[in-house]
Amino acid sequence: MKKLGIKELTDAFHNFTDIFEKIEKTHQVLQSKIDFLSSELEEKNKALEGEIIEGGKVKNFLNNILENIYNGVIVVNVKGKITLANKAAEEITGYSKSSLIGKSYNQVFNYSDSKNKSALYTLTTGKEFHHRQKIIRTAEDVQCNVEFSTSLLRDENEIVYGAIEMFNDISELRELQSRITQVETLAALGEMAASVAHEIRNPLGGIGGFAGLLDRQIPAEDPKKELVKPIITGVSRLNDIVSDLLTFTRPQRINPVWVDLNETISGIVDFFKFSLSDMEKDVSVNFEVRGTVPNLYLDITLFQQIMINLLKNAYDAIDDKGSITVLTKIEVPDSMNEILNEEEKEELLQLFSFVEISVSDTGKGIEPENLAKLFNPFFTTKDDGNGLGLSICKKITQLHKGDINVKSVVNEGTTFTITLPLYEKYDEKNTDN
Repeated sequence: MKKLGIKELTDAFHNFTDIFEKIEKTHQVLQSKIDFLSSELEEKNKALEGEIIEGGKVKNFLNNILENIYNGVIVVNVKGKITLANKAAEEITGYSKSSLIGKSYNQVFNYSDSKNKSALYTLTTGKEFHHRQKIIRTAEDVQCNVEFSTSLLRDENEIVYGAIEMFNDISELRELQSRITQVETLAALGEMAASVAHEIRNPLGGIGGFAGLLDRQIPAEDPKKELVKPIITGVSRLNDIVSDLLTFTRPQRINPVWVDLNETISGIVDFFKFSLSDMEKDVSVNFEVRGTVPNLYLDITLFQQIMINLLKNAYDAIDDKGSITVLTKIEVPDSMNEILNEEEKEELLQLFSFVEISVSDTGKGIEPENLAKLFNPFFTTKDDGNGLGLSICKKITQLHKGDINVKSVVNEGTTFTITLPLYEKYDEKNTDN
């Protein structure tokens, strides 16, 4: 091996130094680029992290909107399975999210009226619905009227990946529309009935007068006298119907005074019991009081009319044997009665602002389909009824700023409940209906 001299070693050292310096410079350049790229990457990571956080906020914001809007929202994928349902959808349908998501739309909503009016139908046919109405069945198997709209869901390439259905419960709106229609119909019917009643009353008075005259002139032993009695009875019945018609249709002024409710009802019940003394049915009439009922501001004559009507209806509902119970009730805990003085009781009673008066019977009950019609004028289930008694009861109750409702079970009995304000003294000048 050739031995290197000093010159060769010196040259080699200089070459090594030059190469090292170049490598050092290259390293510095690379390090500078790495630092720049690292800084740029860090900034982009921070920006991306900010976008992710902002995206999360937007997602939470949209989820909050979705969960708190009034409309129910259901989304189905291309396979017809439910992939999203919000809180309103749960409340309207009665199904929990866990019982909706992942299930086939038709598996959950298989009611016939829903099949061709749904997000699934939109998905398969492309036909979208806007502000249409349909009936769905809830989890409790109850029919529910809903207004709904549907739309296809598309991605950025316009490829359909599902469909959305938005809906809201319009059952109350439908009920309100039905009531408005009913009120308009009854108003027109009332005007016609009032006109007819006025036209009938005058000749009816003449017929009754002449029938009474004939009855007085025909000797008691004359067989013809028996022919006059049905005329007088018929005229009397027609006159009652005309009076009821006029009572129901014309504006009515009430004359309320402060009365002892329990004492008033007790007198009415005693009178009704006396009227039953010669009846063939075995019917007991009971009056119960729960709690201390203060004086009420009532028109006694009209209130008596309500109670007698309800008691007669209760009696007619019983075939041979049964009972009628009249109950007045204000719920005040016994413990309160023990520790409060009279003034404190008075203040407490004002918190319980209504008194309930119920008339219950153990009769045959009322068919469910007839319950909603009971207070409609001219609706009756009696062969000899005119269908105005309960309508007049409702009108009088409303004149007293109260309400009346009914509950009934077939073959068990019926309860009519009147609700009246306790501490309500209204202006008699403003009680015209």
